[in-house]
Amino acid sequence: MSNPEDAAAIHDFYDEYDRELFELYANARRSSMLDVVWRETIERISELLGGSAGRTLFDVGSGGADFLALARDAGYEVSGSELAPGAVEVAKETHDIDLHLGDLPTIEGSNLYDSVTMWCVLAHVSDPDELLTECLRLLKPGGVLFMQTPRWSAMDGAALAVSKATGGRASRVIDRRVSDTHMRLHSKSSMRQTLERLGFEVIATESRVRYSLETTHYLASLGVPERMRTPISSSVDSLLKRDAFFRNVLDVFARKPLG
Repeated sequence: MSNPEDAAAIHDFYDEYDRELFELYANARRSSMLDVVWRETIERISELLGGSAGRTLFDVGSGGADFLALARDAGYEVSGSELAPGAVEVAKETHDIDLHLGDLPTIEGSNLYDSVTMWCVLAHVSDPDELLTECLRLLKPGGVLFMQTPRWSAMDGAALAVSKATGGRASRVIDRRVSDTHMRLHSKSSMRQTLERLGFEVIATESRVRYSLETTHYLASLGVPERMRTPISSSVDSLLKRDAFFRNVLDVFARKPLG
């Protein structure tokens, strides 16, 4: 599912993401859950690379560089990029990590990094093929790409059906999932086909239950009245803890061919 936006509009959006706006977003995240997921992902990348010591890792759309700080603690030499000036400021002040402010084409060179990672970035760009091609350029031969990206799930199919049946009057969920800043949702097969077409060797595409924002904040973004958010959140959070909710994201591991 896609809803493309032009690149200029995307840049304008992130240019306005100052420190205050970024910190509001950061405070709405499920920090404890993300910390566990980040550590598990770093361990898996290290297994695929045969170790982390002396390895280089570049994170696209690094935010406040919390993930990069964990990768650095695991032995990686880290760097990353951001479009939001507020995030670059937080990364430097919080973790003493200097992020590149700008798109990947403004980074010179090729075959630079052992791993390139992206956490929910692919859905936010106007030309995902270009972004993935740039990642391929930055990776060393044999290097590992990791992505978390939104997955087209049963939730989205149901939400789209309800939206159509009501003439768009009940479209909050699908509008939130496929919006002007969240433009593309992939299935496992479409993600694999895209990567293989661009020259990657796909290692795994795995569907996960992973909601990075606190449920109350997500419900607020859907316009759910405040009095209803707590009981709904309790029910949803109970399902999330049991891994019994919609599998909303894909974890994708791929490799740049050696040849």
